[in-house]
Amino acid sequence: MLNKIRGWLYKFMYGRNGTDELSRFLLYLSFIVLIPSYFIQSNVRYVFSGLFWVIIIYSYFRIFSKKLYNRKKENDWYLGKTNYIRTRFTQRKNYRFFDCPKCKTHLRVPKGVGNITITCKKCGHQFDRKA
Repeated sequence: MLNKIRGWLYKFMYGRNGTDELSRFLLYLSFIVLIPSYFIQSNVRYVFSGLFWVIIIYSYFRIFSKKLYNRKKENDWYLGKTNYIRTRFTQRKNYRFFDCPKCKTHLRVPKGVGNITITCKKCGHQFDRKA
């Protein structure tokens, strides 16, 4: 019985987009939007629940879509916009991040070095920070 259902699901999803990073983010976002609707007693509650349904429907539209090229372009756009945040998040245990006071370039320094003089690779400005 379970194998029949699994086989049907594989056939159904063949040629469809499936879950990618953007659709997963939209699903998480929809539930985050839904939470305030349980605690608000005014008419704003309906705005949150409506927004929840819009995000859920769009997320499932993306998951079941057969227009793979369009969904890949959307997902690539999302990954490009969030790359900076995701990279900093994954490297936060090993590195500290600073911005050059002169040219605002983002700089990465290993953690645990103590007081360090940082030289900007772009403009050559030197400044002291604790890493």
